[in-house]
Amino acid sequence: FMIKIEDILREDFDWENLEIDEDEFDEIETELIIDYLKKNSPETRQLLAIDWNFDNSKEVIKWIAEQPDTDKGTALFLYWYMNPQYFKKYKDREECEKDGGWILEDFDIVETLEKNYISGFYKNQKYAFNPKNDVYSGYNWTKEVDESDMKAEIPKEMYIALDGEVLESPGWGEGIPDEIIPILDKLYEALDEE
Repeated sequence: FMIKIEDILREDFDWENLEIDEDEFDEIETELIIDYLKKNSPETRQLLAIDWNFDNSKEVIKWIAEQPDTDKGTALFLYWYMNPQYFKKYKDREECEKDGGWILEDFDIVETLEKNYISGFYKNQKYAFNPKNDVYSGYNWTKEVDESDMKAEIPKEMYIALDGEVLESPGWGEGIPDEIIPILDKLYEALDEE
């Protein structure tokens, strides 16, 4: 893969002769978002979560889930927004895999968030989240949970509301930070329209 993120972020990058395909576009978009998150505070992860379109690249959520400085409130938010009860119909990863690999990535992220959350991996907690009354959507995520469909359970701790700050939505389209949109526009123009 020839394009490096640090190259396209340079002022003098030569966009003229750049041609990429859709897979490359998706890959670079994901890298750009993660690069942006790395350069900014954990607050940016919370802001991204609020507007995130969960049909976007899962790599971004996976990266957030794997950072110890991700806020507990952000982790709990992402956990419930990924519909953990759906993945609990599998007793384990192996069983999920048999059912079709396409949801395996989501299964793994939900498991990572849960494991890290209950083990105390996330050290900070600044942001509020209540799965029973989501301040961001007004939704009660827990009413989706039907234990008769589940072979594994959602740990009690994941139901406990966290107090803290509630951030305003930054209004990022699909959760993609405004700051990287101009670069994505240029990449979009470089897409090979065959």
